[in-house]
Amino acid sequence: MLGRYVAGALLVLVSAGPLKAQIPSDLSGRLLFTFGTADGGGETYFIKRSADGYQLGADVEIQVSTYHIVQHIEVEAGERLQFRTAEVRATVNGATTLVGLTRRNGYGVEERTTGGSTSADSSETPESSVLLTNNVIIHIAQFAWLHDGEVGASREFLAFPRVPITAVLEDASVVTVDGASLSVRRYYLNVANQLGAYVWLADDGTPLKISVPLQAFYAVSEAHQEWADVLVVPRDQPEPEPSAYDAEEVQFESGAITLAGTLTTPKSGGPWPAAVLITGSGAQDRDENSPGPGGLQLSIFRTIADTLTRRGIAVLRYDDRGVGGSGGSLADAGLSDLVGDVESAVGYLRGRPEIDDARIVLVGHSEGGIIAPIVAVADRRVAALVLMAGTSAPLDSVIVEQVVLLTRAAGGDSADVAEARDATLRFMLAIREEREPEDVEFSAGQQKWLREHIEHDPLATLCEVDVPLLIVNGGQDVQVAPEHARRMGAALEEVGHPDYEVRIFPELNHLFAVSRGEGVAEYADPNAEVDPQFLSYLADWLVTRLKP
Repeated sequence: MLGRYVAGALLVLVSAGPLKAQIPSDLSGRLLFTFGTADGGGETYFIKRSADGYQLGADVEIQVSTYHIVQHIEVEAGERLQFRTAEVRATVNGATTLVGLTRRNGYGVEERTTGGSTSADSSETPESSVLLTNNVIIHIAQFAWLHDGEVGASREFLAFPRVPITAVLEDASVVTVDGASLSVRRYYLNVANQLGAYVWLADDGTPLKISVPLQAFYAVSEAHQEWADVLVVPRDQPEPEPSAYDAEEVQFESGAITLAGTLTTPKSGGPWPAAVLITGSGAQDRDENSPGPGGLQLSIFRTIADTLTRRGIAVLRYDDRGVGGSGGSLADAGLSDLVGDVESAVGYLRGRPEIDDARIVLVGHSEGGIIAPIVAVADRRVAALVLMAGTSAPLDSVIVEQVVLLTRAAGGDSADVAEARDATLRFMLAIREEREPEDVEFSAGQQKWLREHIEHDPLATLCEVDVPLLIVNGGQDVQVAPEHARRMGAALEEVGHPDYEVRIFPELNHLFAVSRGEGVAEYADPNAEVDPQFLSYLADWLVTRLKP
């Protein structure tokens, strides 16, 4: 998946209809944060009944990647948590912003002060609006408190401005740890088709755990840490590696770094053709899962490896730098370093006697679909390429495209879209000119990664590839639009490429699973799986082109 960004502080007003809420009257506690496998800070919160409503407050400290965020917020709210006033102090990497919010004559009025400069803005605000603040995790729990239905019931909210939120009570049950029992309700929240979150509440409303899989994030109640491992969304557990083929833990060197992975091979015959699977951007393990218990665990690459190996193709998949058994750090790696890792993987396979070194193919997903052609142009012995949701333009153009689509999906008008686009363009220009972007700190490796991507033209590189090419995309992909696949096909047609196919699967998303029409929020579904028709098509195409 493309992108390595962490959002800064963002204030959103959310409209909640008249509900029979189960709002705690006096509750306080502390949440502990985990990002991937690393501790990420925490949040101390409270909610208490006032004469005619509620007071809410939180103190947050987050440490993730190059970001250090400290945030304090106090909110005065009505009987159904409808927003009245709020004061926010947010410090990101030492830069402080003060925000004051009030309701006046049907409008939410925001005054923002940064570096001695103050600006004001106002937006039409329904009386039932609830304040949802990015980075304040307890605010996510408000929608579980406001949910009034039975198990399976869905409640719709409208975020300001025009951001839809859906809350579903998925389960109410009793969990047990060491003989002790606890009644728990589990909710699923979809925020503007951009964020999927799970909330577990105790009977008194205490947030026991809040999970955001797309960000590999979860928070657990400090007082209930022993329950964290049993508060999970049920998942169809994958079977152990089957006896239909062999699976071997392997290591290989990429420069000074050791990478670890799994090589699956058919049990008899050979030498076998082989595929190297190349992950998308961001930290992912050999199965293309996010590291840590809070991340995405859809095992896309494990499923592909299983399918291909059963069809007689060996598969090498490996952990990204700094993930699982691999050394190094992904934060310090540029595009060129990741290309080098794939080249090392190919070299490792060529040294294996059971692998036919003339029949090695590359299968790249998202960013992997950008990397694969670079490797194939430099190494003319690569036998074929499969690009899953690859892009036809440099990364800066793709990110601008994504920002525009996501801003519109969040209900932004033309002015919001223009502002988001211009801010992204300024950010990318700073990276291109090797300047520090405003209000954001990046490591040297992160800047190198972005700059090398921005300077790389995927379409020009693709047109230099002369081996068989399969270009596939999901028709419901909101990260890499299917138009990219069409552009690549048109370019290959123009240069007269002798063997390429473009296939768009109308119902599939960026993960090549059937889409529910919920954007990137649906990635949180733990039981989503790679579409069997896509897997069959992929295997048939490769088997045909990898005949001895």
